Amino acid sequence: MQGRYLQRIALYGRRHYRRIFLATAILVALSLVSASRLRIDSDMLGLLPRNEPVVDTFRSTLEDFGGVDLLLVLVGVPEGEAVDPYESFVAELARELETLEHLEYVDYRIGDVEELVRSYFPSSLLFLDEEGRRVIESKLTDQGIRDRVAEIRRLLATPQAVLMKPLVLLDPLGLTDVFMSSLSTTRGALRVDLTSGFFLSADHRLVLLMAKPIRPAQDIVFTQELVDQVEAKITITTERWEEIAGPDPPPVPSVDIGGNYLTALEDGGTIRRDLIIGVLTSMGGVLLLFLFAFRRVGLLMYAFLPLGIGLILAYGFTGVTIGVLNVASAAFAVLLIGMGVDFVIVSYGRYVEERARGRRIAGALRVMASSCGRAVLIGGITSAATFYAFTGTAFVGLRQLGLLTGTGILLCMGAVIFLLPSMLAWSEDHYSRRQREARLFLHGFGSGRLIRLCMAHPVPVLVLGVGLTLGMGLSALQLTFQDSIREMRPEGVRAAANERRMADHFGSGFDFMMLVLRGDSLEEVLELTADAGERAELLAGSDELVRYESIASILPPSARQEETLDWLALRGGDLLDPERVRSVFADAAASEGLRGSAFAEGLSLFTEASQVSRPISLGDLVLDDSSRRLLERFVREGPDAWTSILYLYPPPTIWKREPPPGLRRLADEMGEHVVLSGVNVVSEFMRVTVKRDAIVAAVLGFLLVGVLLWVDFRNLLDTVLSLAPLTVGLVWMMGGMVLLSMPVNFFNIFVFTMIIGIGVDYGIHMMHRYRENRDLDRQHLENGLVETGKAVVLAALSTMVGFGSLSLSSYPGMRSIGYVAILGASSTALVAILLLPAYLTIRLRRADLRAANRGLTDV
Repeated sequence: MQGRYLQRIALYGRRHYRRIFLATAILVALSLVSASRLRIDSDMLGLLPRNEPVVDTFRSTLEDFGGVDLLLVLVGVPEGEAVDPYESFVAELARELETLEHLEYVDYRIGDVEELVRSYFPSSLLFLDEEGRRVIESKLTDQGIRDRVAEIRRLLATPQAVLMKPLVLLDPLGLTDVFMSSLSTTRGALRVDLTSGFFLSADHRLVLLMAKPIRPAQDIVFTQELVDQVEAKITITTERWEEIAGPDPPPVPSVDIGGNYLTALEDGGTIRRDLIIGVLTSMGGVLLLFLFAFRRVGLLMYAFLPLGIGLILAYGFTGVTIGVLNVASAAFAVLLIGMGVDFVIVSYGRYVEERARGRRIAGALRVMASSCGRAVLIGGITSAATFYAFTGTAFVGLRQLGLLTGTGILLCMGAVIFLLPSMLAWSEDHYSRRQREARLFLHGFGSGRLIRLCMAHPVPVLVLGVGLTLGMGLSALQLTFQDSIREMRPEGVRAAANERRMADHFGSGFDFMMLVLRGDSLEEVLELTADAGERAELLAGSDELVRYESIASILPPSARQEETLDWLALRGGDLLDPERVRSVFADAAASEGLRGSAFAEGLSLFTEASQVSRPISLGDLVLDDSSRRLLERFVREGPDAWTSILYLYPPPTIWKREPPPGLRRLADEMGEHVVLSGVNVVSEFMRVTVKRDAIVAAVLGFLLVGVLLWVDFRNLLDTVLSLAPLTVGLVWMMGGMVLLSMPVNFFNIFVFTMIIGIGVDYGIHMMHRYRENRDLDRQHLENGLVETGKAVVLAALSTMVGFGSLSLSSYPGMRSIGYVAILGASSTALVAILLLPAYLTIRLRRADLRAANRGLTDV
């Protein structure tokens, strides 16, 4: 039934190839219009599953509270140089950046230290816990005040006096440490020099600016414009260095950018470059392989046009259905080149064989379509089915990859079935008009000799094959899984280098977990935060948690504030008596030769602090845009609830793959309103989900292939034999991965399902040819398997060349797909042309023996 329809298509193309060419041109034009709408999405988070609480919480928290979509500007201070000119440069650069409409704000200062003291000191005592109150009590004794005055006298005699004097005058009693340590958490665990007021690293070698753009980093056009504008502002400010730094200026600062916007821009460019290089190298490599195999330049058209048209149609389909490609789905074009070309190879190889036997054009096309065409049809459907199995996975990128590749395979197959007969007919007519025959040839790359050798000595070949399979199977048991997301990203890129540079200078402030707490009101979420902080305190300093930060760092819990108010009521009449403190301080200042009136403002601030009578609220802390952004890092009001974040800092390098058990228990014990989130939480979820989805996709793909082959062959043994090259080839592939130190990762784990779609075709073609020739004499059968084996070898080589282009990718994960696919394609092809013919020879010998025995019995 299938053969008759395929014959009709081929013969229609023979007679009306101009109509086929016209219809194809129209489809190509429409597809190009659709494909022009495609855009690249470099968001790695976009590859993660949707509607999964773990992923959704991580994504939404980062989006709401920041930490991902920030543009960072790094200003380097040369070794041994004073910081002041470079801080002036940062201030000028910030003013330039603030003029950009693409930026919401530019954050480059912790805040003016003197202004912070004036603003927050009156409520500073409310930040005290029990230990803090004991420290204050010791500072405010008569002896403590005298010791502080003596310390001030020593400070004012040091070279740092110019910098320290304003703060000393505002805080003569040395109490600012009470709240300044809390305010130092403006941007995570950044180790900064508070006295400068800038985001200056503790080693004074790097100053940081943080800008918040108005659009997300995944908008590549916007990001490109933003980065261009920022770099232009950097150039303008740098050119004014002598004006900013004054006469005899120090060396010009080194300025660079970092953060997610640079990462997105570099990734987007890398993906586009890798995609172009992959397509060109795959196409070029396959066409050169064709030229060598068929020894005919004109054949390049047969390979290029159906394959190229299939790709264009696939891109057109993508433009209509999805409209966007990401780092995973962008690889589908390379996959199609590696797989779609198989249809051309097998079909044209059979056409060459029939023409070499003396058949005319129509007869050769008829055989090609009815016999080989059926195998192509079944092979295309089974390959597409295995990729469609990806649509059942949770990962967006892989669902897209499965849909696009599966559909692309069908489109490439359709292009071959409809277009190749028309092209062959046109070509033969072209040569006929020149009154010469087309030169037809197919290079077997030595496969013919190997197949004949295996069929001549089937038993030793099978024994060796079984032994190799057992050895590879034992090796495959040692296959490991690499679940590091960082290992999947390119090395040596600018964004990654700057991220490491910031971590070196500012500490581990960019690597944290989050305890996300939600409540119906601000009071409820603050109570939850205080409770979580008390629980986290029990783990702080352990091998599971270094420290933590929350809104309590700048807004003390109500209970603590009430304790402080009770303490003030109890000790305010003696220890915190402003008049006593003023008197003791004045006497001590006079004895040290200091002018007491210079400290009047600072002592007035202490008086206000000692007389505080009510707790402070969130609104009391919002003094300006800087303080508002500080608070929004910890707590925000959403449409339906308030959300607070407790930032958790585990020991670096220890908990990369999973969250610490203690923190997991903390979140579980606090109930449904508290969720633990972080990169390691998502990594653990991905590790489990990827393994599950890969197994489901592989099993589903294998079952779909088995069912389709059963429908085609209607024979259980033939179905099993068709699957044998695939099954044994997978064992060889996994064993080879261990021998070559190739671990399974989040990317190449799905190659196992791809190989089901790729490798099953080889067994299908060999079994179809066997079934076609098994009733003929043994020489015809051997010749038929040899000719089909040549096409299988060429198809496998083209797949390896096509996938080989992935090994040129900048992404280690994509490179691993290429390596594993090459290993899988070569393994399944070798089993198909070596072990399968050997077994079929033994099977036929047994059939001949049974037939001979029946003949003797009849006699």
